[in-house]
Parts: sequence; C-alpha cells; structure tokens
Amino acid sequence: MKGIRLCLLLGAAAAWGQAPTLLSRGERMEFPAATARTIFRPFAGVISGYDSAPLTPVAGAGGGAFQELDGGLDLVHSGRRASLRLDYRFGLRHYPHLSRLDRSNQAVNLDARFRLSRRWALAVRDVGSSSSFGGSLEADPSPSAGFFPEGGPEVFHARTIANTALVDVAYFPTARASISLGGDGFLVERQHRGLADVAGWRARADFAYRYGRRKTLSAAYSFTRFEHSRSFGGAEYAVYAAGHSARLGKRSELDLLAGAGLLRSAGVRSVELDPEIARILGTSRGAEVFRLRTWMPHLAAGWTRGLGRGALRVQYARMVSDGGGLSGLARQNQVSLAVAMPAARSWRWSGLLAGRSYRSLDTLLYDASTAAAGFTLARRLGPRLEAVARYHYAFYHFDRGLLRHFHRHQLAGGVVFYPGDPASY
Repeated sequence: MKGIRLCLLLGAAAAWGQAPTLLSRGERMEFPAATARTIFRPFAGVISGYDSAPLTPVAGAGGGAFQELDGGLDLVHSGRRASLRLDYRFGLRHYPHLSRLDRSNQAVNLDARFRLSRRWALAVRDVGSSSSFGGSLEADPSPSAGFFPEGGPEVFHARTIANTALVDVAYFPTARASISLGGDGFLVERQHRGLADVAGWRARADFAYRYGRRKTLSAAYSFTRFEHSRSFGGAEYAVYAAGHSARLGKRSELDLLAGAGLLRSAGVRSVELDPEIARILGTSRGAEVFRLRTWMPHLAAGWTRGLGRGALRVQYARMVSDGGGLSGLARQNQVSLAVAMPAARSWRWSGLLAGRSYRSLDTLLYDASTAAAGFTLARRLGPRLEAVARYHYAFYHFDRGLLRHFHRHQLAGGVVFYPGDPASY
C-alpha cells in the first residue's frame, strides 16, 4: 500500500516531477526474485477541498470549493526470466462554482523486462499522460522515466498529451560491470494554440563498474534531437557525464552525476526595429532567426535515508529541459526534500518542500521562480479504508505577466478505498 498511498497523497509533489529533463543515465536492469508472483491492486479515493486561486488567463483568479475522484491500478506479474508492471492513475476534479476549471488527468506506465541470458537483458517501456492542466499530473522524475511535458504553474487550462516509448539493452561482461544502450522517441501535444508542441528522439549509452561492495562508478553519453511545431526551431543536446553512487550504510544511499551538455538550437524571436525602418514598415517590432551554441552544466544529486519504516529523500538538479510550450528550451535549477513515515500504528504522515528557478534560453525570454510545500496526514479506518487530509501551498513569480508574486493554497480531505486483498497493499 505504501507506493499507492504516496501516489495519491503526495499530490503536492506532482508539479515538481515533470520537467522533461534530458538526462543521460542509462537504465539499471533490476529484476525481482526468482519466485513467480502476480499482484493486482486497484484503489479509489473521494476528496473534497478548497482552492484559493485556480488561476487561468480566461477565468482569472478566484477561490472555490471542489470535489475530486482519484483512482488507479497497480498490476505486477514476474517470473524467473521476465517481469511486467502496469501503473495507471486517473483524477477527476469539479469546481461547483467554477465549472470551466473542471479537469481530468490520466497517466499510464507500462514496463516489461526480459532476462535474455546470463549476460544480456532487455527493457521495453511506454509512458503516457493526458492532463487538463500541464503541471497537474504526476510523473516519475527518475532519469530513465523519459521525456515529460513541463506544464508550468497550471496557468493554461488546455489539455497536454505526452507519450514516450523507450528501449534499453544491457550487457554484463562481468559480475561488476555493465554496458547499457538505449533509445526513445517522444511526442508532446499541447492543445492551447499559443503553446508549442515538441517531438523528437534520444539515443544514450552508459557504462557502470562496481569497484567495491557499496560503490559504483559510471560514465554516460546521450544525444537528443527535438523539433517544435507551431513555431520555427529545433535543438540538439549532447551530454557527457560521470556518475558515482555509494551505499553509506544499511539504510542510506548517495547518487551523484556531473557533466556538461553541448546545446545547439535555432529559433525565431521578436526584436525592436530601428525607428526609421519602423516608420517605413508601420510596425515597431519584427522577427529574427537566431542560433545558439553553448555548453551547459549538467548536474544531479540525490540522498536517501531510511527512517524507521519511512524514508527521507533530498534531490538537486541543474540541467536543460523543454520550455513547456512557453519557450523552446529552458535552464532549470531544482531542489526538493520529501519525507514519508508512519506516526503510529494507524497514522501516517508525509511532507514535501521544493523550489525551482527557471530561465528560458530562446524564443520567449523570461525568468521564473517557484516554491511549494505540502503536508499529508492519513489514518487507517479499516483493512480497506483510509481517511486522508492534505494541504498544499505554492508560490509563483514570473518576471512579467499575471504570475508576479502569486500565492495559491489548497486544503482537502477524504477517504481512499482499497477493494483488493489487504495483504497485497
């Protein structure tokens, strides 16, 4: 039940895991134990709450109550040489007094892994999402998760559809070394006419060597190519990185990745015209084609610590991402702290603190900073029922426009029902 509860109750973290980070780490080929097993875990929750300011350019800011239906399914089937995992999530929210802000979200993650021989393994995955608001859908923030849409601070009430297909092949020449080759194709469609779509592909390679019982060194390379529709432009991003991971104790692990990426892009941006030319043309602004070629830092770090039956996770990342439709490319700095643990036999709590700075690199140039904090408290009412209460605060600041020093509060409570076998959650 732990994984399902976190997905339902840490909704505050959803907007912080969606950056389409162009990471270069390969996929770790991990398989379950040799014993065959099948797990089927559906769940559903009914939530009511209050949103202080569901802002959109059309509706404007204004608080209102809402009702929400969440649910999903976890399906796991594993054997000696293959494993299959399906994760599905959905969410429906209704604002009785602001029905034009009603939303629906869906996310699916299909993961199939095959042990071809003692030295070869294959992983095939597909990750898809559909969201009424670009930044309101949960996603896997791991380097192997693929390419996700960066929806921003839930400003545009228009559907975003994203899909990524990934394939990884791993070769294990020795018990300590592994070589991984992979590729993926991605497509992001944004129905808001003012936002740019993106499509592309990525190739990557990773070499890892375990030089001690608890320490591993790795070297990675990736090349990503993506094109933007509804606007002229595209980009290529080649990343060279080295990583190190170490288990600091029985319940503590540190992961580090550092490198640089060569970014090459082309696009169109608006410029001020010379006054004499402006008088001749009858307009003060024009457009110019520009090209960008620069090296960018590529950094990621994560520390995990077990706390009793809970866990603490701290993460930092500095990298280049898709611009979320507002711009072609963006440079982001992200930091987050998440903790989840039981407070008593029937009580459990979790919390999140996160911050992000955002700088567009082409097209529409702007800076932005965002901070968020969330807290969830849950109490078990029975083997198949749980009561939840959660609070989420977000602060947005763009250098211009509607979101200058914009604050948002969300408070909600409800119940979650698990109809399957309680022992499987």
